[in-house]
Amino acid sequence: MTARFVLAATLAALSAPALGAACTAQSGPQPAALLELYTSEGCSSCPPADRWFSRLDLAGEAKRIVPLAFHVEYWDTIGWKDRFADPAWSARQREAVRRAGGRTVYTPQVMRNGRDFPRWHAGGALERAAAGETASPVTISLRLESTPAGLAVAADAGPSGAGPVRGELFVALTENRLASTVRAGENRGKALSHDHVVRRLVPLGALGARAGTFRHVFALASDWKPADLAVAAFVQDARTGEVLQALRLANCAG
Repeated sequence: MTARFVLAATLAALSAPALGAACTAQSGPQPAALLELYTSEGCSSCPPADRWFSRLDLAGEAKRIVPLAFHVEYWDTIGWKDRFADPAWSARQREAVRRAGGRTVYTPQVMRNGRDFPRWHAGGALERAAAGETASPVTISLRLESTPAGLAVAADAGPSGAGPVRGELFVALTENRLASTVRAGENRGKALSHDHVVRRLVPLGALGARAGTFRHVFALASDWKPADLAVAAFVQDARTGEVLQALRLANCAG
């Protein structure tokens, strides 16, 4: 009896961490850089930017870089239809350009925290951009859970200090390790690889004086690979477009 009890207790202790393990992430005090890449498989100058995006050091900078690759559809008319493109991403790019006082959209374009970042390819550009940044006024936490309906997201977001925050919380679902063999257009004959491709982008609501919990369930298409998915959350000022905080969590919900 005693031996069986000891064995049962040991097994329970060993299994407790696994049962209590959660797929969660918490933002740090400093703002993470939301990097938006506007790209297209129909654009001959985009593959180098796509490769740079795939090489971003998320292992060392996971809490400081949140990458989102938005494939736009306005190149689809010149011979090749990008299967990852969405008119909504083109509209998001146009709105960002309009806020900055511009008129022309182009690819590849990189934006950092809602601002044009034309020197993205220069060595040390990300480090220089982050130098001197003060603490973020926003804190975000994420929790993911696999459910029969899809990937459930719970995001807690609110002010990190005493004052209210003016911003809207978004969550994005991204997928890595995507590939296409382009058979027409400017990239004809090329095998292209993509990471951090935005599959869905959902506004969850406005922040106020207190932290709140926001929930969403991403329905998953049958050809999306759960192991290659990640969720990004960010808070953006609707008037200026400035991104106040961002957080990324690779899918660890099973």
